Parts: sequence; C-alpha cells; structure tokens
Amino acid sequence: MFFPCHRPRVTLWDRRPGDGARQLGSAAALKMASPCSGLRSLGGLVSKHMPAMIIHDVQVPDHCKNEDYPAMELLYQTDAYEYLLNVHFTTKGAYFPRTMQQLWCDPQGEHRRLVVLWNARFVSSL
Repeated sequence: MFFPCHRPRVTLWDRRPGDGARQLGSAAALKMASPCSGLRSLGGLVSKHMPAMIIHDVQVPDHCKNEDYPAMELLYQTDAYEYLLNVHFTTKGAYFPRTMQQLWCDPQGEHRRLVVLWNARFVSSL
C-alpha cells in the first residue's frame, strides 16, 4: 500500500481501535513496511499477521507524552523489521525513542519529523 501525492493523517492507537483503545496521537501515513527480505517466504505471513505502517510527523497530545512508544519493542526488535532501525534512527543521529514524547520531540523540546513504524492494525482514519 502506497499513498501518492498527499499524505493522509491517521489516528494512532495503543491497540486495535475499539472499546478500551486509547488514542496516543496522529501521524501522516507513508506506506506499508516490507518485512526483511531475508525472511523469504515468511515475509507474506509477517505482512499478514504483523503488518507495519511507515508514518511520519507524529503529533502527541500532552496527556500521552509519557506513554510507551509501542513499536520499538513490538516491531523494531523483531527479525522482520529490525533492519529499519538503522534507516530510521542511526543514520540520522537520532536516539531510539522509548516514549511518545521522545518520538514527537528531541531532547531540546523541538518537534521531530522522524519516519517511524507503527502497528498497521493500530491505526484508523482521522
């Protein structure tokens, strides 16, 4: 899935949208992330059962800034998407965000426009 021309904004949730889900922020959707090519035939299974969306320009409401950034452990620290750690953070000299605040702002409080992963099942249209 690729979103040409404009970047639709999506709502970011802590789980599948519905009863009990908490909105953690919003972001511009870029495209679906491809699992590591080294997974070969397992890539299709990963895309089906653990889909990841590439997003950017994350915005976080004040009451969610201390919430965990869930994709760091649930996506980046897997064989499927670990290869994106370097692309999204290391080559940009950015530290790995652990909280929504760190995803949204740098240590000086300046807004960041990082390209990051989010569980594709945990987004909805604005």
